[in-house]
Amino acid sequence: MAKKKTKTARTAKIAKTARTGRNTRKTRKVKTGIERQSTKLTSSVVTESIGDVAMPVVDYLKGKKDISEFVIAKGIKAEVGFVRQMLYKLQNQNLVTYFRKKDREKGWYISYWTFNQKGVPGLALAIKRNRLQMLKERLQNEEKNKGLFYICPGFCSRMEFEAATEAEFRCPECGKALQNQDNGKTIERIRENINELQHSN
Repeated sequence: MAKKKTKTARTAKIAKTARTGRNTRKTRKVKTGIERQSTKLTSSVVTESIGDVAMPVVDYLKGKKDISEFVIAKGIKAEVGFVRQMLYKLQNQNLVTYFRKKDREKGWYISYWTFNQKGVPGLALAIKRNRLQMLKERLQNEEKNKGLFYICPGFCSRMEFEAATEAEFRCPECGKALQNQDNGKTIERIRENINELQHSN
């Protein structure tokens, strides 16, 4: 009877360990998925607001704290001036924080930087709102001037009726005769973009 109880307890322990292992793996998968989304959002926000040229600085700072521009420059093999320029641009978008400390030996102040991950969602929302506003304004203009757009056959230029009249219906770039454009598809595409953006996370 004692042996049976011991066997049952051992079986229960093995089952519990297996469940714990499965749960741990699930947690890791969820965590990895969240981290991947966070990295993707960060990359998108930085590229949109500053340019992908700033990504080496961001990638180097991630997971680190209070790093001087000299260390960053050495880490990404770039000039200190370039690194500072990127850091100031990131700071303007609230994507980095810093503090200054006087170097005892050299006598000048050195800035130490940390990437501000908490600033990413707010900037992403601001970019989304700005893009929506621009799309809505463009939609309004396209609808207001429906059927009154003129385009160059070589796609050099596109202009409204008034501007086309002033140009004597000739492309100012190549001199070809401008053609009236049905902008119905353009309006439809802008509406789709607005709808997609409004329903995106």
